[in-house]
Amino acid sequence: MTGASAGWHEPRAHHQASRKRINRVFTDGSDQTEDEFTKQSVDKLFDGCETLTEAKYLMQHLFDLCLEKASNAAKTHAENKESAARIQQLEQQSFINEQLLTTVIEDKNLAQDIEGLILSSDSLRRKSRSPSQSSARGGSVSPSLIEEAQQLHTYKVRRHTATADELLYPQEIVETPQSTDDVADSTLSAEEKKKRKFLLTSKPSTSASTSKTLEFCQAPPPPTQPTQAFVRNTKLRSTVAGLPPKRPTPNVVTPARRGGLSRLLSTSRLPAVSEDATNSQLLSASWSSRPTSLALSSSSTSTATPSSSPSSSQSRDANGNPAKSVFARISPSWDSDTSAALIMNRKQSRIVAVKNGMSGRIISRTHTLEGHSKGVLSVASAGKYLVTGSKDRTAKLWDLEKGQEIRTLGVHPNNVHLVRFVPKSHFVLTISMYQVRVWDYRTPECVCVKVLNSSGQTNDEDTAPPTPRQNTIPFLETMISAADVEPTGRLLFTSFSGDVRIWNLDRWASFGRLTSATHSPKSEVSCLSTTINSAGNIVAYTGSRDHYVKTYEVTSLGGEGVYDASVEYNPPHYDNVTCVHPMGGHLFTASKDLNIMKFSLVDNKRDHLELRAHQQYIQSLASFGPKGNEYLVSACKEGTMKFWDVASSQRMRLVEDYPKAHSDSINEICSTPSMLFTASGDGTVGFWKSNIVDNL
Repeated sequence: MTGASAGWHEPRAHHQASRKRINRVFTDGSDQTEDEFTKQSVDKLFDGCETLTEAKYLMQHLFDLCLEKASNAAKTHAENKESAARIQQLEQQSFINEQLLTTVIEDKNLAQDIEGLILSSDSLRRKSRSPSQSSARGGSVSPSLIEEAQQLHTYKVRRHTATADELLYPQEIVETPQSTDDVADSTLSAEEKKKRKFLLTSKPSTSASTSKTLEFCQAPPPPTQPTQAFVRNTKLRSTVAGLPPKRPTPNVVTPARRGGLSRLLSTSRLPAVSEDATNSQLLSASWSSRPTSLALSSSSTSTATPSSSPSSSQSRDANGNPAKSVFARISPSWDSDTSAALIMNRKQSRIVAVKNGMSGRIISRTHTLEGHSKGVLSVASAGKYLVTGSKDRTAKLWDLEKGQEIRTLGVHPNNVHLVRFVPKSHFVLTISMYQVRVWDYRTPECVCVKVLNSSGQTNDEDTAPPTPRQNTIPFLETMISAADVEPTGRLLFTSFSGDVRIWNLDRWASFGRLTSATHSPKSEVSCLSTTINSAGNIVAYTGSRDHYVKTYEVTSLGGEGVYDASVEYNPPHYDNVTCVHPMGGHLFTASKDLNIMKFSLVDNKRDHLELRAHQQYIQSLASFGPKGNEYLVSACKEGTMKFWDVASSQRMRLVEDYPKAHSDSINEICSTPSMLFTASGDGTVGFWKSNIVDNL
């Protein structure tokens, strides 16, 4: 204890003594081995400690020394590894440089050899062209030099790639450069030169059509013995050779030269083929004036005369026009997909009365609307007007009082899958792919005043000419799969992938959005419906491809702002939701799972589930009947309609069904208090008169 207390009073003296002791220990053990030095140094240090403070000081000093030594060792090891890696990299670079140098030397030697062979060949050729001079000099050519020259004649420094002419005409004589075949050309006889010249001049250009290629691949008939070529393009079988040749015919006045195309453009419609013989001749003439399909069209005229062409004796149809080939029948024609006259007037537009049509207790079939060449995808009504959208890329506006078509609303990029009237206005909307076209139907011309894109961009009237069917969507655009106009006519809702864009129709601009209508980022909104609640706010109902149904409440009159879903209805459907329809105090939803769900708008709970309401998936829901006694109408893909009583009880009771109301699917239904309209895939729209109104 006395030593400890003295150590506490004299720390500086002890520290100096300990430092001297450590230095002395390391100095004395410098010539010893590592193990012996470690054991002895540790023993000497701790044996000489007189106080606890001195021992702590020694331990701290040893710890710092160890850290310093370890750090130095690590730095040295890292420097050694870096040096080794750099040495290895230098070795690899030197090896690569040696290989490159060796290759360059070999290529140089090869180039020198080739240059020598070329020089010797040139000298040989000059000597062969002037044999008298070489014989006068008394010189002779060695056989080895001749052999090398012959090898050089067939030796190719670069691989030759076959041209289009060589692939199409492998049996013909291809002219070679004059510099290499002067001697060979001089030995040809006059007849062979004449034959060779005939073959080369009769070869068609590479841009000719496929039929002309097959025509000229055959050997030409001798002029002294004309024979009729075999033609397979009969009425029972048509081939490529049967395509009409694209060459000028000055002695024949084609329908296009008589102004037939301008006459087609000036007419309001093209009569149906089945009306009479005159109309069928007009359609055939317009068809013959069109070019062939894009894949078989020719951009240049052949140099051969028509008399030497086997296809000059091709078969003709009943009207004297060249018979169409099988490829022209099965492949889409460029002109048929871009000509406004042919697209808009393919079929006669009319509303035909139906005698003894399908009838039931609720409705009866009275008329059938015809005019679209393909299936009708959408239908909407407003007063005396009706608008239809079809797969033939057109929409048609109809006058129900006069029973006739008013106007065909342009040629769209693709199918017109949605049509809507704007309430309390003179506008009608047609939706195709990513575009919403706004038409003003106050005038007979029905001008397109605006084009709204899915991205929010607005363009002025569409004056672009018709284009081929468009199957790709531009960048930043997306497919508009659902759309609806709210009852006041101020706002338009269009789907934008998993969201819904809100358009202000007074300003023709988008200021708002409904977000997160789907659960999956890869899903999209599949159906949409709007109404107005008791508070005067706009309520939008959305159904998505990932089976969910949501409700949004828009409080702004101009549609500004971003809105989240206020209600999500559970349980969801088992498949893609195809339609949502608010009716009374309930919301009805249908899906590809063949079920119909009934949700209460008071507590947002499901009141009823109608399992397997149809045999095929349901495509449309609508209300029909007098106010207060309305039925729910459902239509499916097999063309069946069903009427449901949803007001008398909490459940859904089937009142009446109309199986096979159309021969194809019913794509959409719209209704008025006294009429029901069904758009079908068979290309027609069914008019159904209400029997309930007559009985009341």
